[in-house]
Amino acid sequence: MEPVDPTPVGEPLLIDAAGFADDGPLDDEQADGDPLGDGLLGEDLFAEVAAPSNGSPTGDSGDDQARVSGSRRRWLLTGLAATVAAVAIAAFVVREDAPPPKPDIPLDAWVPYWTLDASTEVAAQRIPSMRDVSPFWFNATGAGEVVIDPNASIEATEAFLDVARSSGASIVPSIVDALPAGGMAAILADPETRQTHVDALLEFASNGDYAGIDLDYEQFAFADGSDTWEATRPNWVAFIEQLASELHADGRTLTVSIPPVYDADRTPDSGFWVYDHGAIAEHVDAIRIMAYDFSVGDPGPIAPLEFVERAIDGALEATDAPEKIVLGLPAYGRNWATAASPECAGVDVEGTTSVNIRTVDELIDRRGATPTFSEATGEWSFTYDLTVDGSACVQTRQVHYVDAEGIGLRMDLARANQLAGVSLWAFGFEDESVWETILPTVNET
Repeated sequence: MEPVDPTPVGEPLLIDAAGFADDGPLDDEQADGDPLGDGLLGEDLFAEVAAPSNGSPTGDSGDDQARVSGSRRRWLLTGLAATVAAVAIAAFVVREDAPPPKPDIPLDAWVPYWTLDASTEVAAQRIPSMRDVSPFWFNATGAGEVVIDPNASIEATEAFLDVARSSGASIVPSIVDALPAGGMAAILADPETRQTHVDALLEFASNGDYAGIDLDYEQFAFADGSDTWEATRPNWVAFIEQLASELHADGRTLTVSIPPVYDADRTPDSGFWVYDHGAIAEHVDAIRIMAYDFSVGDPGPIAPLEFVERAIDGALEATDAPEKIVLGLPAYGRNWATAASPECAGVDVEGTTSVNIRTVDELIDRRGATPTFSEATGEWSFTYDLTVDGSACVQTRQVHYVDAEGIGLRMDLARANQLAGVSLWAFGFEDESVWETILPTVNET
C-alpha cells in the first residue's frame, strides 16, 4: 500500500507574503520571463511533507539513498556565515534587554515511518543527542481508537523502538488526527466522548510505557474551516487541561505540535488561534511550533527566516512562556513542476514531490543544476528541465530546500529567544552535514 500523508492541504496563506520574496531571479530562464516565480508562496500553508509513494524515494524528488560528497555546501559559505551573524545581531537589536543566547539547546525529533530505513541505521549513534523522540506512525481514528498507520511496517517500527528505548531518550509518540473533517472537533465538543478519548490516550501511553504523548491534531486548522474555530477552541482547551492533568498524575508528559500564531489575538491575521497557545501553555509540557510549510501549492521558500521569527514572536506574545516553546526545524524541501512543453499534453507527468537534505545533492548532480542561496530566506533553490521518459515532453521544475546551515540559522533564532528546544522534521531526512552543524549547540544532558 502507498503511504498516506495524514495532513490535509488547502488553508490559505494567513500572513502577508509581500516581504518574503527571494533575492531575485534564480537563473536566466526566470529572468527571461519563464513563469518560475509566479505565485511564489502559494496558497496551501503548512501541509505536512508528503510521504513517498511506497515508503521509499521516487521519481525526481531526488529521494534515493545516494549520498553525495557535498559539493553544494562549498557554495556561498561566506554568505551563510554573514547571514548567521546578521540573524544574531538582529535579534539583539530588536530585543536590547534580552539575555544572551543559550549556549546550547535540547533537540527533539519526529521520526516518520517512511524514513525508518535511514533513521534506524543511525539511531544508536544519534538518538543519545536527543531529548524527546517522537515516532510518527500512530493515528487517532475514533474517540476510543489509536492505531498504527496501515502503511507502516510493524517489523520496522518495532526495530526502531527497540533501538530508541536503549538510547536513553524519552519516547513521546506523535498521534495524528486521522478523522474526517469535523470528526475530532465533534468528539471534543461532547463531554462524554471527550472523556472516552482522554481514556484512550491514557491507555495508549500506559500500554506502550511511553514517557508522554505528542498531539498532532491538524484537522482543526486545515480541514474544518476557520468558521468553526470559535466553537472548537474552548473544547480543545478543556480537553488539553483534562488530558494533561491525567497524564501528569501518571508521571507522563503532554506535548502538542501545532501551527503558529502571530499575536495574542483572534483575528484573520492572528494565525491558527483555534489552538489557543496562551490558554494551553500552562497545562502542556511543550508546544512544538511547526514553523515551516510556508509554500506548498506554489513554488517558494519552505521556512523563510522572517516568517520563522514572526512565528517565534507570536508564540511568545501569546504564551509569555519561552520555557514551553519548541521550534520545529525543516530538513526538507519541495520540487514543483512550473512549466511544460506542448508535447506534455496527455502525458503522465510528475507533480509536486519532496526532497530532503539526505538526497538533494544527488538530484543536483544528476540534473546538472546550480543552487542559489537566498540570504533573505536562508534557503537554497534551483531549476532544471526534465524530459519525461519515452516522450518529447519537457517539464521545467523548481526546487526550494533548507540545508544544514539553514537548520543552524533557525536553531540560532531558537537560542536567541531562549526557547525550550528545537524539533527536527524529520529524523531520517538529515545527513552528516546536519549533525556537524547542530551538535556544537545541542544540549545533550
